[in-house]
Amino acid sequence: MKKIFLPLVVGLVALALTGCEKKGTISGQVLDPFTGKAVEMPTVWMDSTIFSTQKAKYEFKADLQQGKFKFVEVPAGEYLVKARRSKYVLGQQKVTTTDKNPNAEITLYVYSDQVNPGLYQVKDSVQKISNEWVIFSASCKESVAGYRRSYTEDLNASRVPGSKKSSSKTELKVNKLPDPRVVDANLSVLYCNQSSVTTPVEASSYPAITGSVSSHADCSGFSAAEKDGIFANKEKETKLTVTYKAEGLYEISGTLPKGRQIVRLYQEGKTLQTYYFEVK
Repeated sequence: MKKIFLPLVVGLVALALTGCEKKGTISGQVLDPFTGKAVEMPTVWMDSTIFSTQKAKYEFKADLQQGKFKFVEVPAGEYLVKARRSKYVLGQQKVTTTDKNPNAEITLYVYSDQVNPGLYQVKDSVQKISNEWVIFSASCKESVAGYRRSYTEDLNASRVPGSKKSSSKTELKVNKLPDPRVVDANLSVLYCNQSSVTTPVEASSYPAITGSVSSHADCSGFSAAEKDGIFANKEKETKLTVTYKAEGLYEISGTLPKGRQIVRLYQEGKTLQTYYFEVK
């Protein structure tokens, strides 16, 4: 009798525990981070689960026209929700639900795989911020970042010998560091770098100051004739907030101090890009 009764009790307890398992709904929308508009007919799925908008029994297919998705009867737990569409870059987000909070609503972002690497302003319209200072950049270590104020280019050096424009006379062109781009103190831009997928990107801003090249011996790229340059004042660093949007795409935001600033984007201490800005 005991041998029959014990398995029966265990079975009833297991059934009770299963019946008490809290389930909820994970829903949301897929947007293009550059335009803020919905991405039509995305594919959304929860990694390593049965939940997917491509399932034959998925009952909210009409909502996909507005980029919306919904998964119901989802057990409480931790999930990685992913979204994609043809010719778009993957977006994903971690979601945690509990018995007390079984539901979650999220926004996923995907963007065109034709977007070129760089910094983008998206406040009023999408505009790539041309990095016209990059050819003046110095490669620095402890000094963090710097720019050459000017450099002289030999125009004949790039011409094919014997061409009509080729001349034995030296033609020199002095290139001056372009003025900083005037920006709002409240910075909010998107940074695309599709090689930055597994390692987080960081961003900081530093006051741009004029300094002697000899005091920044760790910076390479200056000629022997150059006495001074523009350098980052690393003692007055302003850390900026970096938010993941989609694979290789990050939102850079924060409040920039007034004056000329060097904004540095870096990964594991290695500089990816610097930008020369001015806050009025």
